[in-house]
Amino acid sequence: MYPIETVSSLNTLPDELLLHILGHLDYPFLLALSRVSHRVRSISLDRVLHLQLLHNSSVHLSVFLSRRPPLRSLQPPASAIYLTRTHVAARRLHFRLLSATLNRSLSRRPSISSLVNARILPKDCCRRDRSSGEIIVTYFKLSERRHRLDFEKFREGMQDWLEKKARAIKKHKSHVGGVGILVWRFTKRNRGTDSSPTGSFTRACSNTHHVSSLRRFWEDVGAEGSSLRNR
Repeated sequence: MYPIETVSSLNTLPDELLLHILGHLDYPFLLALSRVSHRVRSISLDRVLHLQLLHNSSVHLSVFLSRRPPLRSLQPPASAIYLTRTHVAARRLHFRLLSATLNRSLSRRPSISSLVNARILPKDCCRRDRSSGEIIVTYFKLSERRHRLDFEKFREGMQDWLEKKARAIKKHKSHVGGVGILVWRFTKRNRGTDSSPTGSFTRACSNTHHVSSLRRFWEDVGAEGSSLRNR
């Protein structure tokens, strides 16, 4: 730390230097500094100091006013920063008209029974309320049915993809090895045993037949591998 004798305080500075320092402060800081001592307060009330502060403020204000955005860019529809009474009244009127239109549309909407009769809503997703006797929608069953339909679409897509993959492997079986040959052999064997007119294994066989045929296929593959090792 410096010695106490070398530390300069505000009371040791001349008035001209204090006046120059206070000229670079804003009014809130000048007000806070004027409470330090009577000497600083008397200097902060100097007329020349306040004229200098007003001049600096006018210069800064002219610079900032030239950079301010135009009023049209702050008003709707460009922005919602500056709203006049006309804009507020127009917004309230818009919301009231929207509410009236929505209420009128809701009063004209068809009933649940008519949607069920038109087969727009599935019948198994609706039930009759015991207290009121009206038909209500059970959203849990509706979402469950939707998930089931999505799963069926996904399964059909996977089946089509596997069939295309099997046809591609059959076409280029001489260039494809490993698991591709096994998939091609499996699909070829099951198509040979399929009695449906379409010839598609995944659409004609049940789940039990699919599992059993898959097990027999891997048993045959294991038997072929063991016979090769015995040789």
